[in-house]
Amino acid sequence: MFTLLRRGLRQFTLPLAVSAVLAACGGGSGDDTPEQPPSEPLRVLVPAYFYPLPGSGWEQLALSAQATPAVALTAIVNPSNGAGSKADPKFADALAAFTQAGGKAIGYVPTGYGRASQATVRAHIDRYLAFYGRAQISGFFLDEMSATPANTGYYRDLQAYIKGLDGSLLVVGNPGTLPSADYAAVADVLVTFEGQAQAYAGFDPQAQASWVYRYSNTKQAMLVHDAASCSAMQTALRAAAGARNHTAWVYVTDRHYNPASGSGNPWATLPSYWDKLLASAAALNQATALPGC
Repeated sequence: MFTLLRRGLRQFTLPLAVSAVLAACGGGSGDDTPEQPPSEPLRVLVPAYFYPLPGSGWEQLALSAQATPAVALTAIVNPSNGAGSKADPKFADALAAFTQAGGKAIGYVPTGYGRASQATVRAHIDRYLAFYGRAQISGFFLDEMSATPANTGYYRDLQAYIKGLDGSLLVVGNPGTLPSADYAAVADVLVTFEGQAQAYAGFDPQAQASWVYRYSNTKQAMLVHDAASCSAMQTALRAAAGARNHTAWVYVTDRHYNPASGSGNPWATLPSYWDKLLASAAALNQATALPGC
């Protein structure tokens, strides 16, 4: 997604009562949404692709994990477009502080849309656990995931390898779009949308991927950038929590990325409205009024 960070950025339990509240405030999509399992609470998935310097986003993540225990925080750690060749003491310290505060971290692993060799991908996985330990690494973020049926076997093998190491390790796959239904079986969570907030307004699995409604909303994640204001962020969160989008894992930032030119880096820092993002997710989980922007 970004060189040294992420290559080839693609264009790019809530109670039932909460679903009713969300529909009333614009979070739902009407009675035509397919029947689906009860929703789980929103949780925040952070592409934490920044170095843990003093005063960096990693310090804020640890503070937030401690201050906002009602909203589960999971950070994607990415030392060197993967695990790197050796442990980094700065990342070790940051991960320890974050996990001790109640957060969870998963390791970034590029898969080249199914073209990276299994040995290369497994080496990343093994190094994360060797460098930072199972206490700090709770799973893996398989980036550059294919979305076509032809590659499901590749990802099924990776999932089997990860779960063979520890069945409780979380497997998050990132096709960045709605993949074929077979992918539901190869990851615990799928990032089914990665892109600009304006495009997320039109996200609708009903037409091409109604299979998502057979699963809990915890099966889907969204990573939204270019949500320029706090109110735009709240609009995206309401949509994710609504019946149509049916998405539990969320992240929204005001940082910019232009998929046409490749300019910008949406994951270089936390968004300017980070605290409001957490407060908004908590409010949606509790079916209370969103904080003012």
